[in-house]
Amino acid sequence: MDLAVASAEQARTVAEYFNGFHDGFIRRLALVSHDTFESRDVHVTTGLLDLEILFAHSNYGDGRPPFDQLVAARFTRVRDLRIAFTGRPTDWPITNLHLETDPAADPADGPRLRARLIQPRLVDNARWEHAEAMALSFQAAEFREVPGLG
Repeated sequence: MDLAVASAEQARTVAEYFNGFHDGFIRRLALVSHDTFESRDVHVTTGLLDLEILFAHSNYGDGRPPFDQLVAARFTRVRDLRIAFTGRPTDWPITNLHLETDPAADPADGPRLRARLIQPRLVDNARWEHAEAMALSFQAAEFREVPGLG
């Protein structure tokens, strides 16, 4: 199934459909620049970035997807990307992926959305907290289920 996100309503639909990616994890993450070289000394910087994420996820759809389900996501015209992954295995599962309207967006840019990836953090080996592990502003996104490739 392919799901597009270009509005707050579509963002809510995708977040609900995938159960906020709860208990999933990121298999692959790639930042794609649209910059080019015109010649040896001329670098054309566009500022256009896309973010591709391959999620391993099966905790949605009332348990119907296989345990090794993959979901490919592509966020376009990414800005304000922040990533804070600790690298600790206890901090890697996803608690929630929030998709919402970006309240800080410049009106001149047109409507923008915001994604916030929440992960658990084991603090002092004693208590759990939730942390914003990744945040970004984007113009649109696509989510595509990739069955049988886990």
